[in-house]
This record gives sequence, C-alpha cells and structure tokens, in this order.
Amino acid sequence: MPGAAPVPAKKLEILKLAFDRFYDGGFHATGIDTVMAESGISKRTLYKYFPSKEDLIEGVLDYYGEEIANDYFAPAQAGHDDVRDQILACFDSRRMLLEADRRGCLGIKASQEYAGKHEGIAARGERLGFYVEQRFIDMCEKLPVKNPTLLGKQITVLFQGALLLSQVYRDAAPFETARTAVEILLENAGVARR
Repeated sequence: MPGAAPVPAKKLEILKLAFDRFYDGGFHATGIDTVMAESGISKRTLYKYFPSKEDLIEGVLDYYGEEIANDYFAPAQAGHDDVRDQILACFDSRRMLLEADRRGCLGIKASQEYAGKHEGIAARGERLGFYVEQRFIDMCEKLPVKNPTLLGKQITVLFQGALLLSQVYRDAAPFETARTAVEILLENAGVARR
C-alpha cells in the first residue's frame, strides 16, 4: 500500500487501463484482450510486467490501495486539524458525489470473486477492506475515547454501507445519513463538537 516504490510509466498505464476494465466488467468476465483493447500496448509488454492475469489483478489491487490512500484519506486529513473533523470529512456527500467512485469497493469485489478460487487475490481484496478499517481506527486512536478500535470499526461499517448504497442508488445521499450516525457515535463516545 502506501510508501511503495514508484511504478514505471508503462506499467502504470497498464494498471490504469486494467483498473477501469476490471472495475466495470468484473475480474472473471474481463479477459486480457478486453483489458488491452484499443490501448496500443502489446501483450508482450503486458506480460513483461505481469506474467499472468492473476499477477495483473494483484497489481491492480495494489494500485487501488494507493489510490484510496492518496485520493481519499489524505485530502480528508489534510483539510482539517481536528481528528473529529477529519473523520466527518470522509462522509462529505458533496465530495463523494463529485469525486468518489461509486462502483463499490474493488477490494470487496475481488475477495468475493476469488474466495476459494485464488487465495492470493482474495486475501489482497480482504486486506484492502482491513486497510480502510485501520485508517478509521488510526484516526480514532487520536481521540480521547475508551475503545478507539471499536469506534473505528463502527465508523467503517457506516462508511462501507454508505459506499454500497451510494452505488445502488447512484447518489451520494447515503453518506449524509452515515455522517449523522457517525456524529452520534462520536458524541456518545465523548467526542464533543467544537
């Protein structure tokens, strides 16, 4: 995840192509030919970086993890000094409507499609879900609460639920509802509004 070495430009181009194709079509239903269609990139170049489709999928999941860190959590945390506000910024429905990918969590999709079929991919997908959870736990650990782990897990459930429903509804409104629930959780945990 975060902190990895820079990716060569051609490899990054392949990852971006595959990311969108797998996200839209699913992992099993999307073949290498579909991934590379109209890209101008040869299969030889593809296989130089990714010897198999499974290696490509694992690379896409790693890329997705970087995107979560850089494009989602970093701005929410950088925009606010107060941890409570950072957490609530993750539920900003205006931002979600404009920026979020409401196709759902690619990690969850991978863990579902590959459960019992490819443990490496399924495990990588699960790790992405745990990564999001850990980010919320890390933020909660900076708050004066009795059980930051439990609070972080509760916030994660609300976040993932809002993400799923926003995908179903094609609307970011579930994040407004989830944000209200997070505010109640924080207040009940003793984290007062400023």
